[in-house]
Amino acid sequence: MPAFFSRNKLIISFVILNITMGTAGGIFQMTLPLYALSMRATTGQIGLISGASGLGLLLLVIPAGFLVDHFGSKRLFIVGSIAGAVTAFSLLAARNPAALIALTGCQGLFGSIKMTSLSASFYRSLKSIGIEKAGWFKGSMSIGLTFIGPILGGYLAKSADFPFIIKLLVGLMLIPTLLVYFFHDEQPNQKQAAGVRELVNGQLQGFKSLLRQRSICQALLMEGLAAASISTFITFIVVLVVQNWHLKPTVASTLLTLEGTIFITTAFLCGRFIDRFTTHAVTMASFALSALGFLGLALAGNFVTLVAATVVLGHGLGLVNLITSARIGAVEGDKGKVVGLFAVASGLGLAFGPLVSGLVGQYLGNKAVFMIYVPLFALLGLMVYRSQPAADDSEVEAAAELDCT
Repeated sequence: MPAFFSRNKLIISFVILNITMGTAGGIFQMTLPLYALSMRATTGQIGLISGASGLGLLLLVIPAGFLVDHFGSKRLFIVGSIAGAVTAFSLLAARNPAALIALTGCQGLFGSIKMTSLSASFYRSLKSIGIEKAGWFKGSMSIGLTFIGPILGGYLAKSADFPFIIKLLVGLMLIPTLLVYFFHDEQPNQKQAAGVRELVNGQLQGFKSLLRQRSICQALLMEGLAAASISTFITFIVVLVVQNWHLKPTVASTLLTLEGTIFITTAFLCGRFIDRFTTHAVTMASFALSALGFLGLALAGNFVTLVAATVVLGHGLGLVNLITSARIGAVEGDKGKVVGLFAVASGLGLAFGPLVSGLVGQYLGNKAVFMIYVPLFALLGLMVYRSQPAADDSEVEAAAELDCT
């Protein structure tokens, strides 16, 4: 983001921002299902509460991509962060599941502005940071989202009430805003003088060029399915542990932390696999591991199997993250539209993953929410397998030469 940052300082700044934001999100996603259960929400309603955030994200993600390319990442990030903090504070007034659904939907609206701006800034800087660190963005976010956040969430769920948790979350959400405002500079956007009509037409042409790349389209499907997988796991592992296994919420937070640890380790240490093996081979491995992890969660007959399935799932989804992040970083040009496309795929996954899983779980049982992902990963794997393996690497190179400005 700042022009004067060296390569190391630049990546460290993104890591700190993402860890802080992820911690707030991890606490929120850990405690919100428990709060909904205290309101006697059904499995389907819990799925709606979780999915509403993704639906809200979808409504603004493409406009957010336009705005980021036009007004700059810093300004949009600050606006989205402050609006999101106000919305989070409004959760104190919620008295029923319907209110939670509405407010989490608003969280998604402003979250799309915040995440699109930060993502665009990171991927714009990826060439100077290093393509081998493509997975660090989501990896560092996951340090907070699935490691620090769930640990704190499990502790807070046991020792604090929901109003205190919300006030803590608002404070955590404002810390990145202050960091960006005081310590991050941004190069002026030379395209701001362009008219709205020219801006929109240019952006639409960029979207069309991106969608002509088969490699990008496959990565979009992977991004959507991975987002649905992570959101479903975070939401319903809590429900599964508390309702089916009759264990304490801290056990669920331990599983979330374990999955996050494996995901983070994969994101930070396995980037060299993209160079050592073909992208096609890594992709197929990621699908197989993800499907196997969900199968283990659905069929687990003891706690050891549940833990093993969590480890496998974290590794599989970590590999998916590496592949999709590398695809984003390989595309030249303004990153607002690139990130916007992937954010749409992610938003669809975040919205419909928990929603569909919650409805399935309400009628077929909580374990069924994980089983439905096994055939989905198998189908996507079959589609990728039937495509020409050589197209993977060649199309990534073609995408790298594409100027989407």
